Amino acid sequence: MENYKLLQRLGRGAQGSVYLVEHKEDKAKYVLKKVECNDESEANKAFKEAMALQELRHQFVCGYKEFFVTWDREESAMFVCIVMDYYELGDLAKVLKTKRVKQENIDEMILRKWLGQMVEALVFVHNKKVIHRDLKPSNIFMTNNLSICIGDFGVATVMGDARTRTRTTVGSMNWMAPEVMERPYDERSDVWSLGCILLELATCSFLDPVQISGSLFEIKQNPQCLEDILCELPKHKYSPHLCQLIRTMLRRNFQQRPTAVELLAFPYVKECLLLNPDSELVEKKKVFTPPKDAFPKGKSVQMIFSYMTKNSENEAAQKEAFKHLAFRTQKKDFAGSMTTAMKKKVVKLMEQHMDCSDVQLHGYKILLNLVELSSSDREVFYKREMIRPVLVGMRSHPTSEQLQSTACSLIMTLSADEDAADIIGQAGGVQDILSAMRQFTNKPDICSTCCGALWSLSVNESNARIVTEEKGLQDVCNAMETHANSSELIESACSAIWSLSLEDDNVDILSDVAISLIIESMEKHVTKVKVVKSALMALASIVTCGEECAYRVLSPSNDVTGLKVITDAMTHHKNEVDIAESFCTLLLELTEYDDVVNEMKSPSLKIKQIVANLRKQFRSNEEISGSTEVILSKFGVSSPRSPQRPPSARSRPRSAARNR
Repeated sequence: MENYKLLQRLGRGAQGSVYLVEHKEDKAKYVLKKVECNDESEANKAFKEAMALQELRHQFVCGYKEFFVTWDREESAMFVCIVMDYYELGDLAKVLKTKRVKQENIDEMILRKWLGQMVEALVFVHNKKVIHRDLKPSNIFMTNNLSICIGDFGVATVMGDARTRTRTTVGSMNWMAPEVMERPYDERSDVWSLGCILLELATCSFLDPVQISGSLFEIKQNPQCLEDILCELPKHKYSPHLCQLIRTMLRRNFQQRPTAVELLAFPYVKECLLLNPDSELVEKKKVFTPPKDAFPKGKSVQMIFSYMTKNSENEAAQKEAFKHLAFRTQKKDFAGSMTTAMKKKVVKLMEQHMDCSDVQLHGYKILLNLVELSSSDREVFYKREMIRPVLVGMRSHPTSEQLQSTACSLIMTLSADEDAADIIGQAGGVQDILSAMRQFTNKPDICSTCCGALWSLSVNESNARIVTEEKGLQDVCNAMETHANSSELIESACSAIWSLSLEDDNVDILSDVAISLIIESMEKHVTKVKVVKSALMALASIVTCGEECAYRVLSPSNDVTGLKVITDAMTHHKNEVDIAESFCTLLLELTEYDDVVNEMKSPSLKIKQIVANLRKQFRSNEEISGSTEVILSKFGVSSPRSPQRPPSARSRPRSAARNR
């Protein structure tokens, strides 16, 4: 301390005091942070760890001058002192305060510049095996040329986990990732904090400090809070690409969140990096010229791939080749002539040209054609190496409706394979589907595809849990309500609800919202066999959740009698074996509750007569005849044989959903 003159105290936090100091020899100003330690042993350990921070020499990282340990006689305590660069213009917290007072937006071009610099800084420090853990606006400093520098690594980095947990301020927790205080974490926790900072910068004109603080806290529990805020950003001239990036960075499960290095693959992030002329992390934009060789249209698959390999760097060549392959792989003979190496080459070129939405779109079409025509090639289609680029492409081009829809179709097809469904869920594919659905809420076709993908993914229990945690069932119900006239969407949505009804945490929304939507949809689309079947199976599964849900099926609203709608649908499709099976499955679940049976005995519903007719009509169908015997026994009708209850909607194997 004897080398520094204390000029003023800048602040005091939970981990120590911060001072503006002047070096006595060179008269330069620095910031000195004193971090209290319990004893000399802890101080020495912290000091050794702090020394590693001196290696953090980067244009967008706050410089550290020196570290030392000192004993403060007045406070009778041991301190580690961290001396770092001083920034006269202050930090991002000061910028936010100024903008909030004026209720001014920060121009997106400025945000992009700062984002590129922050990503560069995080990539650098993470490569040095350093995690910040306490990233927030007050730790990001403004240079004289209005660039930024990430600083204050000292406290969270040099102190142990237990100490960080006990001494972190409530304010800092707003930007901290959910896992930092509870579970194992890694460098992706800093990406969460960066997403919070980006969100705060984009909302400073319409959210005050109390509002953004509450929102950052709630986002950790309720993803819908984030969606509500993101819906406001386009009104303030922020792009969908920025919204999608924030959505991706704020994935609550850190294992499904990108690392700083993985962010470099996003075209939007690449554009941000290019705003820094000295960036070493991204190639400068290339000038694309037409390939010298003519494309071998109509030629053999070998000639086409030879051309693609020769022109692998040329985007124009790849766009033409991918479009051509998307058309020709619709033919089984051509698709069958592609070797495993060729299929892997398609994926590799998709990764190489991630910035090009045309390459991604036609790449999805090629893969979809190949999966449907040659699903036995597990070496390519169901591996992480193939699935990851598909998801990165979705995140890179969030505003392309056709691209998102085709990607969702591909994911739905791939997820029929259990191992692939696991990989997709672990890689964040569920959130990508939900993101597409939220981006295009007014587009029935893509919402229908998304619901279908959620259904297929949610047959996997882990994925169903992810959808539930992300409040995805609400998105499905919203789509049903918005696009009530689309029978295709209603069928997909009912199938998704069927899978998601097995999650206990969904019971409230199933009872309060889903049941009435399903019954209304069945009444509206009573002529559609697939809609009626999916609706009946969804209701049957929901009824297993409890008697309250069973009663909601009987009376979903004041002016609708649920059983009347259901029996009318059965009568309309009295010759359809699939409808009869689903109808009986639902009645079996309802008759598990004695009080519900009494309601079902109402003469006006004619349920006993309908079931008796089904028993007679489908006497050769063991499942239907067995179900009708059990149902009629509940109505007091004796049976010539002892009725045996078929498996319930819940006890059926989850894999049966794939073959509905």
